[in-house]
Amino acid sequence: MNRIQLLLSTSVLGCAILVQPAFAQDASAPATTSASNQPSTALQEVVVTAEHRTSTAQKTAASISVRSGRDMLLQGRYELSDILEDVPGVVGGAATAAPTTIAGIGTDNPATGLIIRGVQSNTGAGGSSITAAAAAAIYVDDVYNGIGGNYDIDRVEVLRGPQGTLYGRSATAGVVAIHTGDPNTTRFSADGSAEFGDYDLRHWTGEVNVPIINDTLAVRVSANEYDREGYYSAKGGEVSTDDFRVKALWTPTDNFSALLGYAKSDSVLESEGISISQITPTTFSYTPEAVSPPGTSRFNQYWGNFNLNVGPVALTYIPAYRTWYQDATVYNRGPGQNINQYVKTPTDGFLTQELRIRNSDNNSKLKWQAGFLYYDNTLSNVDNLFNLDPTILPAPLPALPPSYVYQSSTHKSTTAEGGFAEATYSFLPETRLTAGVRYDHTQVRNDESYTSILGITQTLTGNQGLRTFDDFTYKVRLEQDLTARNMLYAMISTGASPGDVAITTSVTGQPELLELKAETLTAYEIGSKNMFFGNRLQVNGDLYYNDYGAFQTAGTDITPNAPPPPIFATIAVPMKSYGAELELKARPWDNGTFSVTGSYTNARYGNLGQYADLFSTNVVPGVAPFQGSVAYDHSLAIGSATLLLHGDVRFFSAHDTTSIPQSWAALGAEPYVHVGNEALGDLDATLLFGSHYSITAYARNITDNRFIPNDWGLEAVTPGAGPGAPPIIQEGRTYLSDPRTFGVILSFKY
Repeated sequence: MNRIQLLLSTSVLGCAILVQPAFAQDASAPATTSASNQPSTALQEVVVTAEHRTSTAQKTAASISVRSGRDMLLQGRYELSDILEDVPGVVGGAATAAPTTIAGIGTDNPATGLIIRGVQSNTGAGGSSITAAAAAAIYVDDVYNGIGGNYDIDRVEVLRGPQGTLYGRSATAGVVAIHTGDPNTTRFSADGSAEFGDYDLRHWTGEVNVPIINDTLAVRVSANEYDREGYYSAKGGEVSTDDFRVKALWTPTDNFSALLGYAKSDSVLESEGISISQITPTTFSYTPEAVSPPGTSRFNQYWGNFNLNVGPVALTYIPAYRTWYQDATVYNRGPGQNINQYVKTPTDGFLTQELRIRNSDNNSKLKWQAGFLYYDNTLSNVDNLFNLDPTILPAPLPALPPSYVYQSSTHKSTTAEGGFAEATYSFLPETRLTAGVRYDHTQVRNDESYTSILGITQTLTGNQGLRTFDDFTYKVRLEQDLTARNMLYAMISTGASPGDVAITTSVTGQPELLELKAETLTAYEIGSKNMFFGNRLQVNGDLYYNDYGAFQTAGTDITPNAPPPPIFATIAVPMKSYGAELELKARPWDNGTFSVTGSYTNARYGNLGQYADLFSTNVVPGVAPFQGSVAYDHSLAIGSATLLLHGDVRFFSAHDTTSIPQSWAALGAEPYVHVGNEALGDLDATLLFGSHYSITAYARNITDNRFIPNDWGLEAVTPGAGPGAPPIIQEGRTYLSDPRTFGVILSFKY
């Protein structure tokens, strides 16, 4: 029986068992709701399900930020990096390329692109397209690493800090939970939008909801198509994606609901096409180069969500199966490098089964929930790097004819079983204590054949490639309501990251086994949530301290002064971070709203040990110490229409985009991986014609501010041609931050 058959059979079995009177949890709760005792001109309460219960963001004692899908649509923000750009303490978005590849070509784990409170994801073997477990987790419709989170969005909930007692795998640093539109069994609806912009942007998205049986059965179909040329050349960097999703919701009684879904996502990426060189740290030259063949990536996902209330308890069962296929060839051209990378992942399947149980009485003094998660990932991957120029090999390796730098064939399986429980007890209506625990057992089995540049092959089979990890984590939180609108909380929580095993090339050119160990993050946090002046002013803030056992990477080049191919080693570096976060929202008048966010993050590595010379500083790269945003929204009545105006400015302080060795810093390379204090501004205007039609015009990065992005890497640094001459820099990335873009969005909604 294959895994799709297993998933379908378990789903049918779940329906058969659960078809009896039960409570259908409203997964499509609106993002905002107005309480009956507050004026409509006040700030609206935001409904969330972050803790697997329906509550509001202000009543949830955690660092949570919520973004409305409708707001994102009107501002032309669909990609996760755009949605999260003004969330305090968060850097990045969904990864589109594996952070360990020579030239990024794709990843099956989008959460590796997130840095929350300075905590980076562990990095797998250098040169490999297979990532290690991420430090953060992305959920789409309660499915771990689910797909389709960039269209038909209802809301996005961001939880900072360890969340393992509520969520499954990789919730070490935090969780991004994306909720898309669910079927509605009571009314027909349809909406869609067409977006057009520069760089030949064409973006179409739409949804149709059809009640089949009133109050009982409905189907919602969503689709998305996105096409854009590259920012530097028409083909180089061209992106094309096609997405489709269908959900069917059955609610035969008030106490039971069954949702079945299917989603697919196909994308084609044209990489390279341009070579960007830093003439000085702030000036760049652009040279056309060969465009790589189109790289393809395909996801398919099947899942269910079953909810049952049997009186005192409610059950939720979520089975899901997701597949990924990848086929890409990447050309990497430039001074000192002339290589092709061939990557294919013909099989990559993810099976998750999650069962949760909780008490149904939200008015009970004791609220509790418990659950079990099963995770199974099996993949096959081929990753070959071909060197076209034998003169760029580092000493002491001999000159060889054009040949493979390495050839890797991997068959890897990862299974994990996790049990978790959390309870909240109200000593008094205004005083609550929460405690939670989690236990995980993870097994990684890697059967790999790896041939190094010397033509020597090493295999990893049987117990050689088997690693097991057992992790225990917990959470304790105390909450105190000072008034009905003011709350304080204090919390200590832990999160765990399992290890990994792989093969890469050693210093001598031999194949070498690399291991990542399991590591634990301990987080301390105090926070406050407040509403003032009749709910016209909201002020939320927190202070935190993270102690992470080790950020681990097997992707650091330990021969930095030699040109490619690089040599990699496993490095485990203790990491600590502390900081503060603020979210403020004010409505001083009925038709205007100010929003302010800000964060301070101090993230530093600990003892670097024998690899200290590979890091010019112990500051974690890619994390600006200060970042924030200021936004204003205003509405104007124009006859029967309404004009919505929005403007925002985002800023961050100076920081290094990546780590460089001390020897490179001594040559003067540090300014080439350093970005200064930067600010970007957006403007958009939306004209609403009643409740059915709208037209939006937007400009993003209106000043066309361009700078080197995080992860901008250098391949080699050598002394300048003469005394006082700048160093000779060889880049490893060929892109800058996004330029200024303009667009128009036409929307309808019925």
